[in-house]
Amino acid sequence: MAKSARKAFRIIALVAAPAVAALTLAGNAIADPPLLNGTYGSTDGDPYNVWTIATSCSPAGCTGTVSSNQGWTAPTTFTDGHWDFTVSKPGGLTCDDGHYEPAVVAMSVDPVTLAGVVSSDSNFGCAGGIVTQSPFQLQKVG
Repeated sequence: MAKSARKAFRIIALVAAPAVAALTLAGNAIADPPLLNGTYGSTDGDPYNVWTIATSCSPAGCTGTVSSNQGWTAPTTFTDGHWDFTVSKPGGLTCDDGHYEPAVVAMSVDPVTLAGVVSSDSNFGCAGGIVTQSPFQLQKVG
């Protein structure tokens, strides 16, 4: 290869390398997850189970708030493809030995399908409980 052709090739390579790197990095960027913003109810139409959800993403991560028409509000975070939150009712259960423990229910919602799983302990913080998981399905109602 002639000296001038090698020089031209090097210049092109030097100019093109940053552009190729930028395209490669842009192609590998992770898109923000689908946000849950609005009012959601269960697909069975239960009027006692309506949530207002507000979510957003920033460079620090994706977070939000879930508020229920039953009076509770809980922070939510996006983890492993799901919006996760925990609802806790202080003193919600009296254990066999007489002390109180909070009633805690964890929920996880897929933002694409709106399918969720609720996990709870039959005795919550008391010894001897059984952890159960039940599916649920949300629908956007507002």
